[in-house]
Amino acid sequence: MVRHPSITLAAAALVAAALAGPAQAAGSTDNTSNYDSADTNETYQAGMDAANAGNWDLAITKFTVATTEAPDDAEAFNMLAYSYRNKGDYDQAFHYYEKALALDPDNANAHEYVGEAYLAVDDVAMAEQHLAKLEEICWLGCEQYDELDEAIDGYKASH
Repeated sequence: MVRHPSITLAAAALVAAALAGPAQAAGSTDNTSNYDSADTNETYQAGMDAANAGNWDLAITKFTVATTEAPDDAEAFNMLAYSYRNKGDYDQAFHYYEKALALDPDNANAHEYVGEAYLAVDDVAMAEQHLAKLEEICWLGCEQYDELDEAIDGYKASH
């Protein structure tokens, strides 16, 4: 039986998320990261704690350090972008979403969040492109697809 790489990756992400505990960012089901040191993991976790508290400046500071310490960690860049987006700095958010997706083109969290960022700047077409990518990544369905789809529907209903 040939396994689809997305299924294998999705299964690994689900196991990692289950071992890591409950999701900590709004809409996030995978808050794992690729850290080699306890200090970097603590920095990432401090960023997650700040983001969960809505302290975007502190989250940005912590995720900036985390991305410096682990420059190949797509989820750290995704959360840095997420923090900038929630602060309202879309230029920086798009910059860091681009980095996250360059590191991990199938990062479902980044596709959901960047799609939501595009809705915030009234670019439905780009949000729909990321929804299409999520459909491809999550062909068995996933929370990120459902949430972006709902956000797009809500945007269209209100505009």
